[in-house]
Amino acid sequence: MIEEGYGTVVPPFYGKNGGGAWRTTLWLACRTLKWLTMKTTQRTVILMSVALAAQPQVVRPRMPEDVTIFAVRHQAQALEIDPIVIVHYGADQRFTTIPSLNPPLGSEDATVTDLRRLGKIYKAGSHFSVFRGGERLGHAVVRSSNIEGGDGDCVDLSAAISYDSTPPPLLATNTGPEIPGHVSQRRPATSAERAVVVELARQWLSDYGLDKQLLQQGTLGATISTELRKDGVRAIIGRFDVTSKYAIHRLFAIAEQDGKQYHLTLANLEIQHDVEDGTDKAEREYLDQLDINNDGVDEVVSSVSYYESWAYTIWRFDVKHGGWHKSYTGGGGGC
Repeated sequence: MIEEGYGTVVPPFYGKNGGGAWRTTLWLACRTLKWLTMKTTQRTVILMSVALAAQPQVVRPRMPEDVTIFAVRHQAQALEIDPIVIVHYGADQRFTTIPSLNPPLGSEDATVTDLRRLGKIYKAGSHFSVFRGGERLGHAVVRSSNIEGGDGDCVDLSAAISYDSTPPPLLATNTGPEIPGHVSQRRPATSAERAVVVELARQWLSDYGLDKQLLQQGTLGATISTELRKDGVRAIIGRFDVTSKYAIHRLFAIAEQDGKQYHLTLANLEIQHDVEDGTDKAEREYLDQLDINNDGVDEVVSSVSYYESWAYTIWRFDVKHGGWHKSYTGGGGGC
């Protein structure tokens, strides 16, 4: 006897020459009556279950065993990639197929395992995706590894790459379509956009306590206008420096539109007290943007130069608080 249930076949005819046809007709009538007397919600759940079961299963792409985000350094006529963060997925793909930002590779505690892992990634002839403004430009080819140092010595974890197209890339990954990118909206800021950042930075530093007359002597460095989310809101990114006899105040800022007005969604202040030698300097620059975790919001990547080293910071947007926060700092190299 075949068990009753939705999705089962109709019972067979019984008897010779279809003598059990009346039983089949009665069975169908009972099942139809039961279906019609069901609650609407019950019928909806059954129909949705059947529809979902009929849909093809989405196969997620397999990530490389080690996913690495790189900064692209421009050295004269040559290009180098410098690791910002490494994520180890392993052969079993235990982690999600969307790259996370942990565990990082720190510039001060690079282990033998980390160096071997990079050596494997830097296999000559390997293809890496390259990006600018969040847009995937194509792929570059690894030429050779520049890895040197470790065990307390000066560290260089870079590799030489070749890429002949324009515009020049600013970030790279050892992935293919797993991080697809989007159309870039990056460009140099206009004079009006630069003026917006200067005004907001002066106001922020005035509230912080700096002298307003001193703030008039502040300078704004290279400034970029871009879009960091899909909502089309412009973001202006730059650093405003104020120098006095006793300190240098550097405000790394992101100004974003809220209606017709701009406001700061990131204000990161770093103070250098050693004005003469710069032993405590931290000069931060906007490097680029990339939707690393494919959530529709680009992460912001900045580089920071110290007295004898450099590192990188990845910033994520906090929707709840409406601002950017540090998600990861590390990578780089130096002594």
